[in-house]
Amino acid sequence: MASEPNTLVLDATAFIRLDFPQLQSLTNVSFFTTHSVVSELKDSRSRMNLDILKYSDRLRTSSPQKKLIEELKKRIQTIDPQTTLSHVDIEVLALALQLEGALVSNDLNLQNAALYLNIPIKVVSGKKITYLRKWQLKCKSCGKKIKDAVEICPICGGIVKRVSIETTKL
Repeated sequence: MASEPNTLVLDATAFIRLDFPQLQSLTNVSFFTTHSVVSELKDSRSRMNLDILKYSDRLRTSSPQKKLIEELKKRIQTIDPQTTLSHVDIEVLALALQLEGALVSNDLNLQNAALYLNIPIKVVSGKKITYLRKWQLKCKSCGKKIKDAVEICPICGGIVKRVSIETTKL
């Protein structure tokens, strides 16, 4: 049986939906986030959650290595060529990899990418993904598989859509 990770990397959705009684029960855990996530937190609830963790000395803010971010961008393109993950999301994934920690996120797309990258996920409050998906771009008209992130098919001029090509029940 795998042991619980002692390093948890929080994305913005974690701060928005934190369940503090559940977090308080996590002992011997260090929380991390990125500077970019902190700058995304605008509403009073998520800022309050951030402050509580900071002032309890359980949260550290860090930046992942730039080289790792660039490597992850390339790897994520193989999972989802038209990814909706933001630069901040990729930074959070990179930090989790760098620290060998688990990702805390309610974002199902982010959880999907994390699992493909062998990053454990922990959901403190919210939904956990039930299917692992891989995506591809495909023309709706001619069915051609498209490698480049384009909206119009270079073969027939049809609309290119992001479609799930691989689904695995977790």
